[in-house]
Amino acid sequence: MSLDWLDSRARITAQSRPMDDEERDRKIAHWQQKARAAAKRRTRRKLYVITLMPEVLERRDFREANPDYLEGMPCLYVGITIHEPGDRFEQHMAGYRSSKYPKHYGVELAQDLLDGFDDTGLAEEEREPALAGWLRRQGCAVWQN
Repeated sequence: MSLDWLDSRARITAQSRPMDDEERDRKIAHWQQKARAAAKRRTRRKLYVITLMPEVLERRDFREANPDYLEGMPCLYVGITIHEPGDRFEQHMAGYRSSKYPKHYGVELAQDLLDGFDDTGLAEEEREPALAGWLRRQGCAVWQN
């Protein structure tokens, strides 16, 4: 994996302006409605990857979770969701059910980093940790809950 992906792919990026309370409440209600509909359809959960600012490496717990990190490789957050990955990224940025790292260090949704990952045959609860391990083996620094 090279750093060429930073400039070569279109991505969903963090908003440059914070959401006001009314907009955030409206989006949360919409996300909840979509999640209920997806649950009724028994939609398979989707993996997603968010790139994080390199400053996250200053956090001791993040560094300790990534002892084999190769300098220059991306810092990432990996998750699994019933929502569309773009919606889940927005939720993290809005602070709605967000993990600390994407909320404070999230840069962009990076679904192209899933290319080459095969989760065939894995149980749902195994998919997220398997993706995190796969990215770590490539030298990335990864956080997952």
